[in-house]
Amino acid sequence: MKRTYPSRFPLPASPGTVPDRAPKDVDSRDTAELLKIAVWFGGPAFVIITAAEVFLIRQQGWPSLTLIAFLVLNVPLIGAGVFGLWRGIGVGAKSLVATIFAAGDIAPPPTYPVEETLIVRGQYAEAAERFRERIRVEPADIEARLRLAGLLEDHLRDFAGAERLLLEVRRLRLDARQAMAVANGLIDLYRHAGRRDRLMVELARFADRYRGTTAGAAAERELRELKAEDEGRGKGEG
Repeated sequence: MKRTYPSRFPLPASPGTVPDRAPKDVDSRDTAELLKIAVWFGGPAFVIITAAEVFLIRQQGWPSLTLIAFLVLNVPLIGAGVFGLWRGIGVGAKSLVATIFAAGDIAPPPTYPVEETLIVRGQYAEAAERFRERIRVEPADIEARLRLAGLLEDHLRDFAGAERLLLEVRRLRLDARQAMAVANGLIDLYRHAGRRDRLMVELARFADRYRGTTAGAAAERELRELKAEDEGRGKGEG
C-alpha cells in the first residue's frame, strides 16, 4: 500500500552525486527564456523601430539606402536590448527571492558535508557518530537529530534509537516543516519496524493534526484500512 501523504525529508545528495544533466537542464531553461524574450520583445521592437525609421526617412527625404544602414544597426541594438532584458529579469528574480528570505529571517537549512560523504561511502556508523558529536556540541540542532534518526532507521536498523530521537525532537519547539518531518518520521519508523499498534496511533495523530488536507485525508484513509484489517482478523479467529 503506497502512502500518499508526505514522507520523511530524505538526506540530501552530496555534491559529488549531483546528476551530470543538472547543468544542462539549467542551460536549457536559460536558453528557452532568452528565446522567449527574443520572440516576444525583439520581434515587435524590430517592427516598430523599422516602421519609425521608414516614416522618418520619408519625412526627411533621405535616400532609400539610409533604411539599409538603419536595419544593419537595428539588429545589434535590439539584440543588446533582448540580452539586457533577459539579464535584468534573472537578477530581479534572484533579488526578490533574497528579499523574501531576508524579510522572513529564514535561515537556510544546515548542511552536513562530512556526514553526507560518509553516508555515500557506506560508512554509516561513522556518519552516525559524527551526527552524535554535532548534537553534543549543539543540542539545538534539530536537523542533525532528524538526519541521525533517518540514518539509524534506514541503514543501521536501530529502531529504538531512531524512535527516541524523534520523540525527543517532538517535545522541542518546531516549525511547520520540522513538525511534519517528525510526524512522517515516526510513521515510517513504525511501519519499517512492524509496530502496527504505534503506527495506528501516529496515523490517527497525523490525521487529526492535518485534518482538511490531502495528507491528513490519506492518513485517515490508511488508518481505516488498518482497523478494517484488524476487525477482519478478529472475526476470522472467532
